[in-house]
Amino acid sequence: MLAPIRVESPSPALQKLRYGLRRYLSIKSAGSAQFSPDDRSIAFLSDVTGSPQLWSVSMDEGAWPQQLTLGEKRVGFLSYAKKSEMIAFGLDEGGDERFQIHLLEDGGEKITELTKNPGVVHNWGGWSPDEKSVCFSSNARDRSFFDIYTQSLTAEFPELVYAHDGNNYPVAWSPDSSSILFSRMLGPFNHELYLLSLKDRAVRLLTPHEGDASYTSADFDASGRYVFCITDQAREFPGLARIDSEDGSLGYLYNEDWEIEGLSLSQKDGALAFTVNEDGYSRLMVWKPGDPAPHRVALPKSVVGGLSWSNRGDKLAFTLSSSQMNPDVWILDVAADAFRRLTKSSTSGVSRSSFTEAQLLRYKSFDGLSVPAFLYNPNEEGPRPLLLYLHGGPESQFRPGFSPLIQYFVKLGFAVIAPNFRGSTGYGRTFTHLDDVRKRMDTVKDSIGAVTEAERLVDVDPERVVAWGGSYGGFMVLACLYAYPDLWAAGVDIVGISNFVTFLKNTGPWRRKLRIAEYGDPEKDGEFLESISPNNNAHLIRAPLFMIHGRNDPRVPIGEAGQIMQTLQKLGRESHLIAFDDEGHGLVKLSNRIEGYSSALGFVMYNVSAERRDPSPSPSQG
Repeated sequence: MLAPIRVESPSPALQKLRYGLRRYLSIKSAGSAQFSPDDRSIAFLSDVTGSPQLWSVSMDEGAWPQQLTLGEKRVGFLSYAKKSEMIAFGLDEGGDERFQIHLLEDGGEKITELTKNPGVVHNWGGWSPDEKSVCFSSNARDRSFFDIYTQSLTAEFPELVYAHDGNNYPVAWSPDSSSILFSRMLGPFNHELYLLSLKDRAVRLLTPHEGDASYTSADFDASGRYVFCITDQAREFPGLARIDSEDGSLGYLYNEDWEIEGLSLSQKDGALAFTVNEDGYSRLMVWKPGDPAPHRVALPKSVVGGLSWSNRGDKLAFTLSSSQMNPDVWILDVAADAFRRLTKSSTSGVSRSSFTEAQLLRYKSFDGLSVPAFLYNPNEEGPRPLLLYLHGGPESQFRPGFSPLIQYFVKLGFAVIAPNFRGSTGYGRTFTHLDDVRKRMDTVKDSIGAVTEAERLVDVDPERVVAWGGSYGGFMVLACLYAYPDLWAAGVDIVGISNFVTFLKNTGPWRRKLRIAEYGDPEKDGEFLESISPNNNAHLIRAPLFMIHGRNDPRVPIGEAGQIMQTLQKLGRESHLIAFDDEGHGLVKLSNRIEGYSSALGFVMYNVSAERRDPSPSPSQG
């Protein structure tokens, strides 16, 4: 029942469309840049070969990048040592997210596997100040929890330095090597920061607080006394704060009525770089020592992340993308306040000028809530199909970065609207909690409001409306299909949830507590969760459904797709599933993306075609 299937092309025209999609999906990206110890080059991740691999490039103008890691396994993270030419990086197997930490030396001539437990998740922490050891967390002791480990580069096995039945993640090693700063995740938006003494293994809470509070991007300054972080402790929006590690006092340094994110601290002179998430777009801010306030860098309208200071503190690397620019590494010369694009990832022959810019808009939902959304509108006359693009999370946000899929749908004549329904991040604490537990279906109403708004602004053919989403967005597709069955021509669900009770039972045990905080507890809220689950409402679904799933998905197991497909087939409804043996929570490998999304594209195009909507009578029908 879960064997991979393909929706075959019914015409040469569709074969041409699929070839076009292949070109768009082959558009490359680069990011996660970090400087070499001498600041003369950077290491970064690029998907040039079809899956993210480790590359390096000289800072010299026109330098050609060099590939450092080979193979098909994706590289999930990298961390460049500050004093020596060593790079720690992570590899997983078939998208299972159980990353193993490796050490690369001599430009890739020597690669050492530091962790050797493929059934265990490893979360990178950082380098020791002398760069003879690293720290990380893993769930080796108990798959439900993450403990903290250190490991010497010359040791065969790691050393457990802190065991606790919770989700603990090391953040940074103190400059004097005496302690490790770590975060404990109590809930999706409730964290604590602790100091772990490596001498006596004692822990000390740095962030006592009431209610929920998050602490992210935490790092020591060069003195080791102060910890800088982004937090929303007692605030609606996260701000920039400094914590005194001796007395635990916390003071805010910079706040806005938008969310601060992505803090990076220069160890050279204490300069700070961070971004402000203003309605989905990024404002890059740099705060140099002695300046009374941070300075805004005049970047193109874009989404910025992956901030990383050079070791001399004179340059900042970051990843920049927009609806019209694929992701690349950019470099800011801080003194000159000048920036340049360092990597130039290919657009595979597609003209950059052909990409459509996202339009930010807001609309009123059923209860008067103002909901933000991004609209992509093809420059064409006449009624057009509409694609409702639903992001995952739900503690996430659709942002106007580059999406080859959306750009290709626009090229095919679709209008695309991507709402940030209630529960999305980026708009403050209150907005993010508007969908909790029994308010879940209000997000569906928000999404239907996005369709209505698109129909108001664009000449949409109401018979050709499609829902598309992944992860939580996959649940949203299914929920939209059953809650408003007459609205849709088709739906595409990618690694989506079909039943909250079975999902919470089968998701990775380390995730269960955090997901219960968002969706509800099956013990207390089971009846409600069953009542809104798409698999229990499948009899209401009328539109054809296409699903994509990876067999190694640790977040939303493939059984979520299998059970609703079986339910729909028993009901005589059209449903398709394409399953990948070497993928997890989403498609990473280029070959799989081409196969999966081409099949989904064929399905969508057929279901919005005149042939599907108004089939001609066959000879047997007279």
